[in-house]
This record gives sequence, C-alpha cells and structure tokens, in this order.
Amino acid sequence: LSEYEFFFLAQVDMSFFTGKQQEWIYDALSTQQKGGVNTRSIMSVHPWFHELWRDSIISRAFPNDVSAVIADAQDLEGKPGPLVIRDDPGLPPIMSPYKKMIEPLFQNYAGLNTVPKQGSVILSYTKNNAGVGYPIPGEIAHVFYWHWNRSITFTFRDMVYDQFWSQPGNPNSNPYALDIIANIVWFSTGRKLPQNPLKVHDLRKLFFDFRVEKSILTGLLDFAEKFGASTSKQYARMSQIDGERQHASDLYLEQDFDASYEAMKQAITDLKDLEASAVKLKNRALMWVYTIEWTVTTGALLVAGFILWTLMVRRALYKEVSVTRAR
Repeated sequence: LSEYEFFFLAQVDMSFFTGKQQEWIYDALSTQQKGGVNTRSIMSVHPWFHELWRDSIISRAFPNDVSAVIADAQDLEGKPGPLVIRDDPGLPPIMSPYKKMIEPLFQNYAGLNTVPKQGSVILSYTKNNAGVGYPIPGEIAHVFYWHWNRSITFTFRDMVYDQFWSQPGNPNSNPYALDIIANIVWFSTGRKLPQNPLKVHDLRKLFFDFRVEKSILTGLLDFAEKFGASTSKQYARMSQIDGERQHASDLYLEQDFDASYEAMKQAITDLKDLEASAVKLKNRALMWVYTIEWTVTTGALLVAGFILWTLMVRRALYKEVSVTRAR
C-alpha cells in the first residue's frame, strides 16, 4: 500500500476487508504521508454498515466521531438547509474559490449528521434552525479534514452520487465537483494548490471539449471514407494533434497549468482546422456521389422523354391499322 497516495472510501462495507487488510491501510496512513476521504459521514444510516465502520481501526484515522454520531440516533440523518462554504483567510483554497457559484445551487441540501473531532477544519457546512450540529449548533459540517500523524484525511457528510458531487448533465449538478476533489487530493498528498483555480477549471473543460471534437472528427472521417475518400493524411495529422494533447496532459500532471492551458488551446485550434479540412474532403467525396446520381437521374429522364415523344408525338412513323375486305 506504500505505492498508493490516496484512499477514497466511498460508503464502504467493511465486511469485505479482513482485519489484516485494515491494519495495512491504517499503518500506511499512520507512518507515511497519505490522503484519504470517507463519505456519507458514518458510511451509512444502516447499523450493519456504520457499526462495522465504527469498530474498524481505519475510522480512527478520519476526522468524524463515528460513535458520537451513532449515539445521537434522533438526529442521525441530520437536517437539510442552505450550504455555506467558508472563505476564512487562513483556510486552504480547496472550496472557497467556487463559493459564489456553488452556494446558490444548494439552498436546501442534506446528508447524515457529523461530529468533527477536536482539531478538525471545517470547509463547508449546512445551516438549520433545529440546533443540530457540532461544534456550532445549527451548523452541520459538510466537508472537513484534520492532520493525523503524517496524513491528511477528510470526511464528507454526503455520498459521491449526491447532487453536490455530481457532474454536469445531472439535475442541479455542481460544475465544480471535480475541481474540489482534485484540490482535496493535491492538498492531502502535499502538492501545491493552483494559484488560479478558475483557469484550471477552464483547462479541464478544454480537455473535455477536445475529446468531443475528436469524436466528431473521427465520425466525419469515417463517413467520408465510406464514400471513397482517402483520409490517411487527416488521420496522420490527428495523431500529431493527439501528441499535443498528451503534452498538455503531461504539463497538467506536473501542475504547470499555464503552459498546459496554452498547449490545450493550440491543440483545440489545430483540431478545428483539421475538422474544416475533413468537411471539405467529405464534400469532395459526396460531389462525385451527387454527380453520378444527377447523371443517372438526368439520363433516365431523357430516355423516358424520348420514348414518350416518339410514341405520342411522332405518330407518323407508325402505319395506321386498316380494315381489309374479305373476298
């Protein structure tokens, strides 16, 4: 497990782990610089899930007090309310850069109750009028972390398939979910957080746009090829542009976001130029199809017209039938 830098425990059923395997994860978090997340507060509202998590040695490494949450059975499922992202100057910019865009989307958000352990840092919480929450009544911690030995671990109040963590395309999705997850991984594994997080968000969108544009271009070349067009040059060029995209990806992994952004913009521009070339190629291929179709249609029309003119107009060519007198 020393090769893994981050553990993502998403509503895990601990019965699938042996005691030895749990010790391995615990030791890795204890003795090395690792990051980790556990979701849905105590993993689940069901006792057969959360009791196993409470009894697991791994839960000690995470900032949520599982026993305290379970003990407050009346408020186990928490209370819904507006989501608030803290933007205190001393907090790491994991969620705060997206505060203005995210908060209006989640005015009645819910999840299980949480009880952050002493030393936890709360990044976001939901407000309620029932006084449920710790350490401040009426504020249920949503995303929080702490430093544990050499590691930094997080607890989420909700599950990864809930609205806050869902990607665009889902109703009421959070367009910055992936940005927050990436920031959590970088922060907890000792990497630098981006100085311009919104530009990094746009950079990720460029990677997504590239995949969409490439898919469209491939379909276009496929279509042209079926009509006899030679697409070898276009595919060779696309391979070169794919190399540009790979270079941008390498820069992204090295956290050189400015250079990666410029490289991806150039790759997108080159891909669009190639797409315009592919459209011309497709049009040339289809021109011959249209020409043949026009020729066949016109030829059939001329033949039909000639036969019609011969039979109906030039009737003099044919001798009229006469009656013969029998002798």
